[in-house]
Amino acid sequence: MELANTNQGLSVIDSLAMQARTLRLSINMNMWQLARVFVEAKELVPHGEWGKWLQDNADVSEKTAEDMMAAYKRFGGKPQFESLGRAKTFKLLPLPAGTEDQFMREHDVQAMTTREVQEAVKQVRAEAQARIDAAEARVRELEQQEPEIPQELTDELAARREEAARQKAEIDRITATARDSLNEAVQLRKEKAQMERDMREQEDLLQEQQEALNRAQEELLNMQSAQARGDAERVPADELTLELFSAAVREFMGMCARMPYMSGTFSVMPQQTKNSYDELLRTVEGWCEKSRQALDSFAVEGGIIIG
Repeated sequence: MELANTNQGLSVIDSLAMQARTLRLSINMNMWQLARVFVEAKELVPHGEWGKWLQDNADVSEKTAEDMMAAYKRFGGKPQFESLGRAKTFKLLPLPAGTEDQFMREHDVQAMTTREVQEAVKQVRAEAQARIDAAEARVRELEQQEPEIPQELTDELAARREEAARQKAEIDRITATARDSLNEAVQLRKEKAQMERDMREQEDLLQEQQEALNRAQEELLNMQSAQARGDAERVPADELTLELFSAAVREFMGMCARMPYMSGTFSVMPQQTKNSYDELLRTVEGWCEKSRQALDSFAVEGGIIIG
């Protein structure tokens, strides 16, 4: 954010500094107001001076300030959280995103000790991880599962298609040359209709298997995204090291590297399924675009320019 050296800009940061010095005297009681001040002030403090500003005006560490801001952004404005106190509130930050309200309904956090809150949160995360592991196992099972339709049946279906075409030609010939062969033609049509019904049933079975795989993959992605959002809110941004990012990219490419070469598969895929692939690709493209903008950012005197 670009800072302007105007009287108005200076008066805003001076006002926030005064609020911080006042609220720090009763940090537990005023945690939410102080967290709000930190959120607003961090946008105005010049790059590289945030730690000193905190020390001069609030006498708290950057880690404590980051936890307070994360709690304010996630729980601020919700009465059931604002009366818990700083220690219990910080213990709730590792909860997977979107599970905090249910956690509060299922636990009497006011009556629990800080350690009990921490253990309950660990249990929720463990259960969420177990669901993710189960979903991953289901995806692997579906990916490795052999088609339920044997090759012999596939060959038989192809042979039936050829036979149906031959019978249609024969029907046309019989109809044109002999009316007394009409009964035979009717029987051939019935057999052809039965074969077509059999083929449709087998094709529906294949489509259901593909849709089950797609649903399992989408469920896994949603749960991983919720877990990642919860982790991102409690872990400083600079902990996404190059090694972690490289490992994540390698894992993603290991699972999805074949997708650009699946033209044959996509060419015969139902449009509804292709739309689901397209929606997921747009999600990845949007994430890549925002990540590229963040990566192209650079620091200048007085702020940060986002690429």
